[in-house]
Amino acid sequence: MKLIYDSSDNSPDLFYSCKFKAPDPIVFFEFKGKSHLVLNDLEIDRGNTEAKVDKILNIREFVGDDKKISITSILKNIIKIYKPKKIQVPYNFPSYLFKKLKEGYKNIEPSSGTMFYKKRLIKDKIEIKNIHQVMRKTESVLLKIAKIIELSKVRKGELYYNAKILTSDFLRNFCQKELAELNLSCPDCIIASGYHSSLPHHHGSGPIKESSPIVVDIFPKDLNNGYYGDITRTFCKGAPTLELEKMYRTVLNGQRIGLKLIKAGVNGSLVHKKIENEFNEKGFFTSHTENGSQGFIHSTGHGLGLEIHEVPRISKVKEILREGNIITVEPGLYYPEIGGVRIEDTVLVTKTGIKNLTSFPKLLTL
Repeated sequence: MKLIYDSSDNSPDLFYSCKFKAPDPIVFFEFKGKSHLVLNDLEIDRGNTEAKVDKILNIREFVGDDKKISITSILKNIIKIYKPKKIQVPYNFPSYLFKKLKEGYKNIEPSSGTMFYKKRLIKDKIEIKNIHQVMRKTESVLLKIAKIIELSKVRKGELYYNAKILTSDFLRNFCQKELAELNLSCPDCIIASGYHSSLPHHHGSGPIKESSPIVVDIFPKDLNNGYYGDITRTFCKGAPTLELEKMYRTVLNGQRIGLKLIKAGVNGSLVHKKIENEFNEKGFFTSHTENGSQGFIHSTGHGLGLEIHEVPRISKVKEILREGNIITVEPGLYYPEIGGVRIEDTVLVTKTGIKNLTSFPKLLTL
């Protein structure tokens, strides 16, 4: 028996297994190849219409004779009725429940790794379509952001749009509003310029300067189907410095190397190493000191689906890529005195290479 007690907002494995949006924790279990969803009176009618499971059960069936109704007694009654030989729960199953169930049932164990359903690694046609649609919508918003930067005017080294100083804060708020219109959500999108762009996860704030790198990283969730998209582009308004231009070309070429190497059966660590070697050959070295890190300071990419960060990862850790993986390819370079450059595509791994789900142009200067 596979057993989950969680909300679909918190558990991508639950949503994956039943396609039912539940804001509060519910019980789902698989037994002898059949999927079951246990719902209360409030949710059962909606469950019968929306959930993709073999059987919907009313929670009343498992209340039993206990005077005090609790989720512990309900789960114990499910186990008592179905008599599974073994129970597997997710790694983040509530510890207090695990302890209570373990007292009366020894063959209950947490799964290894963060992904309860390993088949989530391989995307089916519907999942690929969902992610592709998110990417198309996201690119439409990115295009509007790029247009604002392009139409902005330079005055005394700062960008102005509609007679006001253009800031990262304005662009980020604009981005979130545009995404919301498409039923996408990305509260932590990144639009960072100048020194902030040299910090990979800095959201960005303050005025945007002329000739400064502008890292735009948008990774929204589709509120309809739960799937994520992810894209990053680096822009510059005005003539970039020679160092920035060289760094951009190097990152772009590094990404091209990675995209050419990726296919089913390839070790992700090899892809990461080849990009790292390219950066070193071009004179962009990585260093770590007490004052911080600079250079190529993150992994090349990660899996994508019902979570923004999934396995497999393209990093120094050995991990074989498989046909049907959807991953990001996002090399970057970061130096405080220059800024940061990151270029990211989301791609589908195939037998012979990739299908790029990203179509947005890669241009530094706007």
